[in-house]
Amino acid sequence: MLKMILLAVAFVLVLLITVIISIATSKSKKLNKMAELIRELLPGLNCGQCGRQSCARFAVDISKGRTSVNECPYTVGTKNYKRIRQIAKKERRVMFDTVAFVKCKGGRDCQNKFDYHGDKTCASMDLVHSGNKTCSFACLGCGDCVQACVYGAISISEKGCAVVDPIKCTGCGECVFACPNKLISLIPSNKYVEVVCKNSSDDSLITRSCSVSCTHCEACVVACPYGAIQMVGNLPNIDMSKCRKCGKCVAACPNHVISRI
Repeated sequence: MLKMILLAVAFVLVLLITVIISIATSKSKKLNKMAELIRELLPGLNCGQCGRQSCARFAVDISKGRTSVNECPYTVGTKNYKRIRQIAKKERRVMFDTVAFVKCKGGRDCQNKFDYHGDKTCASMDLVHSGNKTCSFACLGCGDCVQACVYGAISISEKGCAVVDPIKCTGCGECVFACPNKLISLIPSNKYVEVVCKNSSDDSLITRSCSVSCTHCEACVVACPYGAIQMVGNLPNIDMSKCRKCGKCVAACPNHVISRI
């Protein structure tokens, strides 16, 4: 009797191990298939300028979200570059439900109210009159979020504003806590459009001092034929369950505050 029980337990363990190996192999094949698609679109020079020994190794790292196709100097600007980004972005959206999004694109388009000479961190700058930007909702551009992101998914643009690379982002949320102005939030990775501003103030000075600020004009609300946009707290709020991706809100916004993701 004991022998039969031991045999039954052994059989169950073998079956369980087989299932686990099968699942792991299935996931591995999925990644390998994606890497193969990317490899076929790369130049195949194996020049090493991306820091990898071969284009195949580079393709694997792209497929696993470890790097971006931007590191290949021969692909950037070509049709294949766009196709690789589309493949990687599609896979990333399967892997992760959310992505970080910076709700500000002011940067140099938002005027400074004083020259700051202190510690170059957003947290330190924020302690001095809520930062040097005229808009209290503006990105301060010192890169606290960049330091917080271990995946290298955030950078400071030439305009001096934080931007997220959705291909590298895993939606971990570390950048959300790093921003003193609470400008970064996690949004569904399949979201089509988003409001790139958090200016909920009625102060006309803020609107005048930033050429890309939300003016609360409600043009987007009027333009949407599906009733997917409402003003909430002085800012447009997009209901993606009603959105049909027509893009009319994007075209209607005078300051391009609503942007395709």
